[in-house]
Amino acid sequence: MSNEEKNLDKKIGKNIKRIRNDRKITQKELAESLGIIEQTVSKIERGVFSPSFATLLKICEILDTTPNELLLEDSDWKDWKTEQLEQLDYSVTGLSDKISIVEDQWARADMEKKKGNIKGERFHLDTIIGMYAWTNEHYRGIADYLYQKDLKIYLDRMTSEVRKNKISNLNLLD
Repeated sequence: MSNEEKNLDKKIGKNIKRIRNDRKITQKELAESLGIIEQTVSKIERGVFSPSFATLLKICEILDTTPNELLLEDSDWKDWKTEQLEQLDYSVTGLSDKISIVEDQWARADMEKKKGNIKGERFHLDTIIGMYAWTNEHYRGIADYLYQKDLKIYLDRMTSEVRKNKISNLNLLD
């Protein structure tokens, strides 16, 4: 076995141990879940024993992790974990903030509409649109959407009238 392979086994073992401890799983519990003895888990974690690929996948499943996470160096793992937390924070916090801001504008627009204040309602609707449309391409997308929507309404009315005429013609034939 080459030094590179030994180092890889040690890195994987170290990460398995770290993740297992993070998940508050004992070596004995991991061994039982894998159907192996506790000493084998200890050897894997020390990098003395190389588990099969199937065993590594089972370990990933039990520890709720990915093979990629098992291959990360300590510094890489810390960077990766920080990035994961930042993305989670951004996605949850960002979504919550966005919903709050937009719903506030909708509520204000609804209140202005209820008062009959068309200009006030339009101001809040424009604010919402402005949050999403700041380039000509965005405005083109909105314009195309409105145009397509108008065509669909027109086409729906036209097909409804044609259908009514067809029904009337069939009724005359009966």
